[in-house]
Amino acid sequence: MRARWLWRGGFVLVLSLIAGSAFVNIYRIVAGGAHDPSQPVSRSAPCLPGVEVPIQDSPHIAASDATAVQYNSVPPTSGPHYSFRTAPGIYDSPVPDGLTVHAMEHGHVVIHHAPGIRPEWLAALRKLAKRHAADVILTPNPAVSGIALTAWGRLDQMAAYDEARASAFIQQLRGRYDHGWTRSSDCPVGP
Repeated sequence: MRARWLWRGGFVLVLSLIAGSAFVNIYRIVAGGAHDPSQPVSRSAPCLPGVEVPIQDSPHIAASDATAVQYNSVPPTSGPHYSFRTAPGIYDSPVPDGLTVHAMEHGHVVIHHAPGIRPEWLAALRKLAKRHAADVILTPNPAVSGIALTAWGRLDQMAAYDEARASAFIQQLRGRYDHGWTRSSDCPVGP
């Protein structure tokens, strides 16, 4: 009789653990994979273009809360963002940080340019964005001088347009992150 109660108790305990684990995983998915902001998740990859920026906590926020957000880079490469996102494409007016961050969380690259950059640089950026239409958002951004390329946890700031550098950034960083790292490693292993 006692063995049967122990068996039932163990069975209930296992079911409770499974249900609790499922609840926690569903919560993480709904909350956008948020993590403890005091422990930013970074992924060092010195082989990648740009510089590494520590990953910030990235919960969904209301647009009305966006003015209170403090990002750790300009333009941001992670952090709080809207629950909806914008499509890749070429934009003639600034795209809010809450939208660009969410786009990066889904593997997109954002090219920010100062509103008054040289017309030939803007034409070249538009051509580059069209070439990578499924992966790139091109937007004016009054907070940058020159050009800034961002991907999840990476930033490259350019005083002048450099086609090879911008292309390498897009090629190597598009799709690298999509609510989690999409590759086990970013840098090739040496011989």
